Amino acid sequence: MKYYLTIDAGTSVIKSVLFNTNFKEVLSYSVKNPVIIDQNGNSEIDMNDFWKLTTKCIKILLNKSKVKSQSIIGIGITGNMVGFWSIDHNYKPIRKAILWNDTRSHKIFKNAKIFDQVYNLTGSIVQFGCTIPILKWISVFEKQNLNKIKFILTCKDWLRFNLTDKIFNDETEVAVFPGDIKHKKLSQKIFKIFDLNIKYLKLFPEVKKSNDLGGYITKKAAKMTSLKEGTPVIIGCGDVIASALGAGGINHNKKISIIGTTCHNIIVKNNPRISKENSGLFFASLNNTWLETKINVAGTTNFDWVIDNFYKKSKNYFDKIKIINNFENKYLKNNYNENSLIFLPYLNYGGSISPFVNLNSKAEIFGILPHHNNFDIMTSCYEGLALSIKDCYGNKINKKDNLFIAGGASKSKILPQIISNALNVKVKILTNSELGALGISFLIDSYVNKTNLKNLINTHQKIGHIFTPNKKHSKYLNNKYQKYKKLRESLENIW
Repeated sequence: MKYYLTIDAGTSVIKSVLFNTNFKEVLSYSVKNPVIIDQNGNSEIDMNDFWKLTTKCIKILLNKSKVKSQSIIGIGITGNMVGFWSIDHNYKPIRKAILWNDTRSHKIFKNAKIFDQVYNLTGSIVQFGCTIPILKWISVFEKQNLNKIKFILTCKDWLRFNLTDKIFNDETEVAVFPGDIKHKKLSQKIFKIFDLNIKYLKLFPEVKKSNDLGGYITKKAAKMTSLKEGTPVIIGCGDVIASALGAGGINHNKKISIIGTTCHNIIVKNNPRISKENSGLFFASLNNTWLETKINVAGTTNFDWVIDNFYKKSKNYFDKIKIINNFENKYLKNNYNENSLIFLPYLNYGGSISPFVNLNSKAEIFGILPHHNNFDIMTSCYEGLALSIKDCYGNKINKKDNLFIAGGASKSKILPQIISNALNVKVKILTNSELGALGISFLIDSYVNKTNLKNLINTHQKIGHIFTPNKKHSKYLNNKYQKYKKLRESLENIW
């Protein structure tokens, strides 16, 4: 048996996953990232520590799986997107990596017209943690570091460099740096908007397609990871694109919600035509497809916050899982309990970029009365996340559609049904639990075996549970949605 090894380097967790060549998951192993976040909205990670954790993750996976390294015929990486991973002329990190959810570059957005100018070119509301805004911030506030830069990388590119000694980027990330979304390359027009000298274009590596060859495992990397020297490593892509591919996002007009730390609500497009809604993100994907994405930057982080503040238990991961299981079992026992609380799930420092844009928006719990308790608040939190998904899709989804749910929250006993009820659509859960890694394994196969990517993805999509709307609960959530929307609209000026 031959195998594909995928690395999924998320914001909070690094995973390594083994698939056989029939795309059956053999084993996964994960380690937690030591992300450094402060109250000012700065979000960083030590690049060397990140690499060492990745090697540990791979090594332990191989040891636990008992799979021989020579049986692995292809490797690919996905990772948290954009941000700023800079290396010097000795190919060493210049500073800690600045992550996608960092907000320090807000200082350079004094001219609000920047948002409209970028959106008109890219279809995305530029985020503070995107690569070009951070480059501008570096050029103003860290000039000493700017002069040291040989290359500006992203998360997956840094890991691939350490595995192969080769430096590249891919089209999916360059397009949202922000860049040229139509042609999937860097954009001089974007540089002009941010008043950046075009000489900085040379700081960015050569761009390749996600399923192109990125290099081979070096002797040094083989020693650190237990992988076989000379194993091919593909270029890979950003985590949003990888998860969408793993969820079958290769066909026009398919709807997918990826619910994890963030909540991406995606419509697959077969052209780069930019929506006139002036909200959300627009990603370049594979096979001449693009992903129109309405993102709630805070997904399951809302659940974590409720647990941390309203449940008096240990805060380690397994205790949180137990709390969630107990809550969901109680919720089911109460037969989809209804309550009057409205939870607006905008719990982050960077505000909201879809379905509305307000960089000062905040999370809210509305309607608290003396009898409300932690169960009521958690219920409203689940409902709030479902209603935010309904808000994001708006009139672009209807009862004839199927909504495919992916990400960690798809494993919930109750959230998929609540989403089905809120949107009044069928919700389909994909059986594979590691969709980002699966998407990368498809790309590896398309390189190794020269297979047709679209056919490959369509052939290997496996549906697990299907949820259909509950008429009574749909009516309740539709009424609640009207209040939800009025509440968030009424807060626009207060935020």
